[in-house]
Formats: sequence, C-alpha cells, structure tokens
Amino acid sequence: MDGFRQWAAAVCAAAIVCTLLQRLFPDNSLGRQGRLLLSCLFMCVLLSPALGGEFSIALPNLTQPDAANAAALEARMRGQLVQQVNETMLDMVNQALAGYGWEAKKVVADMDIGEDGSISMGQIVVYVDENTARRATAVKQVAEKRLGTAVTVAVWEEHG
Repeated sequence: MDGFRQWAAAVCAAAIVCTLLQRLFPDNSLGRQGRLLLSCLFMCVLLSPALGGEFSIALPNLTQPDAANAAALEARMRGQLVQQVNETMLDMVNQALAGYGWEAKKVVADMDIGEDGSISMGQIVVYVDENTARRATAVKQVAEKRLGTAVTVAVWEEHG
C-alpha cells in the first residue's frame, strides 16, 4: 500500500509541475515541442508501475515541523522585530531632532517579547555624535517628548 501512495504522490506532483511548466512555454513550434516532452514525462510517471520502475519519493513531513528549525525561525523573527522597532524609533527621533539641526546615529531599546507577542520595553538609549552630545539634556527632552517614554543619551563611538 505504501508503494501505491508513493506512486499517487508522484503522479500528483508530476501533474502540478507539468502544468506549471506548460504555462512557461511560448506559442510557437519550440513551445509545442516542450509541451510534448512534458506530456511524455508525465506519461512515464503515470505508467511507471507498469514499466517496472522502482522509485522512492521522500516527501517532507509537513504536519510536524522540526523543533530546531521552528526555534531558529522564531528567534530570527524576533530579531527582525527588534531591529524594525529600533529603526522606527530612530526615524521618529531624527524627525524630532531635525528641527534643531541634530541627528541621532542609533536608537537601541531593551525589549522583551512575550510568548503572546506582547512587547515590553526597558531602557531606550539614543546614540548621538560628540557635538550633539554636548546638548544631551535638550536631545533627551526632545526624544522623550517624541517617543513618550524616558530615554538615555549616549555618545556614538565609530568602530572602524
């Protein structure tokens, strides 16, 4: 019975692939030859049990995801979310600081993402260059007003 399931899966997969590939061929003689070749390929898959073809198809188990891959994907998604939040806050702070001729180099928020997807923010650090850091109190007030929460201003040190 397992062999029959493999053959049925192969037929279904071949039908889908051949149908999708047929759409790619142009409407000329080359396209007709390509469609004929796909038809022959499909017939070979369809008749493989009668022709004595031994084949084995390893289909992925889609019902139970690999735990390691799921954990890695979740960690990557959380990292991207943190990065996006930091970039959005940087844009917001820079919009507020632009009127004063100042610019933030980076904004980093200490975030915790719960299992339910909720985000808790701890300390938010706004990094500025040395010239802007001389006005740290004013930068702090402008950033806090724009973000609506307390921030810390720090000097951005270029490592290169």
